[in-house]
Amino acid sequence: MRKSSIIFVEVGEISAVIRNTVDQFFSSESHRRVKWDELVDKPELLRDSLLIFCIHLRAFGVNHDAELFIEKLSALYYSDASLFEDSVGGIFISSDEEEYTKQYASMFIYKLNKMGLRFSGRPLVEASCGLKNLLTHQKRNSYSLEKNLSLQFEKLIRDMGDMYDRIHDRSLLSRKPRKLLMIHSGNEDSNTLALWRMVERELSGVQIREVHLINGEIMDCRACGYKICKHFGRQNSCYYGGIIVHNIYPAILESEIIVLLCPNYNDALPANLAAMINRLTALFRKQKFYDKKIYAVIVSGSSGTEALATQIIRALNINKTFQLPPFFSVSGIANDKGDIHKVEGIENLARSFAGKIMADFVKS
Repeated sequence: MRKSSIIFVEVGEISAVIRNTVDQFFSSESHRRVKWDELVDKPELLRDSLLIFCIHLRAFGVNHDAELFIEKLSALYYSDASLFEDSVGGIFISSDEEEYTKQYASMFIYKLNKMGLRFSGRPLVEASCGLKNLLTHQKRNSYSLEKNLSLQFEKLIRDMGDMYDRIHDRSLLSRKPRKLLMIHSGNEDSNTLALWRMVERELSGVQIREVHLINGEIMDCRACGYKICKHFGRQNSCYYGGIIVHNIYPAILESEIIVLLCPNYNDALPANLAAMINRLTALFRKQKFYDKKIYAVIVSGSSGTEALATQIIRALNINKTFQLPPFFSVSGIANDKGDIHKVEGIENLARSFAGKIMADFVKS
């Protein structure tokens, strides 16, 4: 079905490993390569496209062109909120060091997502210094590091194309019941839950299931070996069992959209939510989550919303293959009990977020 060519966006000077991989795989494919400043001058290319952003990080994870690119894109977005309409994004990133690729990529994804760009599950291909991030893959298949990089790149292209096809397949409209799973671990009178209730009121015709992770009911992952984890996963189970197996696993399998409520205590996800994400690994061994969409409601006492948002992106979008729909998170700053209701325009913000969820139910 795909009618759009792939657009490779060179965000600054790209590395030889990115250039060689792109040239090798797409020697006979339909694609277009542009510099980031060319793309800014032709914003029509940002719509209805497959966009792969090629980024190379210098020492200490620096790419000045990427920051300037985001600044220029934000100016375009504030004049036209449909900047990335019906497009799918991916990231191909390399680094002069062994660090920074995943952290930098997750923040880059977050910024583009806040402008409306959708990302497929596992939208990131990394090439750290010496390709050492691919050593684990090499142990499994005995291929060269370069071959493993090429395979990951090919997989990224396929996944992005599959998502593009799904969001353009109008036969999928209203085919499935609208099922949403909300997961939280906070108090019943928390500001985060209160913000969610504002959103929930606007979700007409949606079957909503709530799971509350209570302290003492959830055990964190025990790092079973791969074979043991896969053994339990084949049975939709996990070594520890409990609420994760009996409630979370079946609820995720039957839901199209998963919403996490994330109060920000120490610029990280609450412990029970983090443990739940870790425990998804067993189920993930059996099946991937490319058809599931993740949303987040984040409330901070002062700052740090982006810390939780990027943690979710790394854990569930980049690693666990959940889709990242446009504008995947809603946030507010509220400290004392009930302060969320005092935030200016919060009801409109919640209504807008609910509208995005409703609109996304028609995208598979």
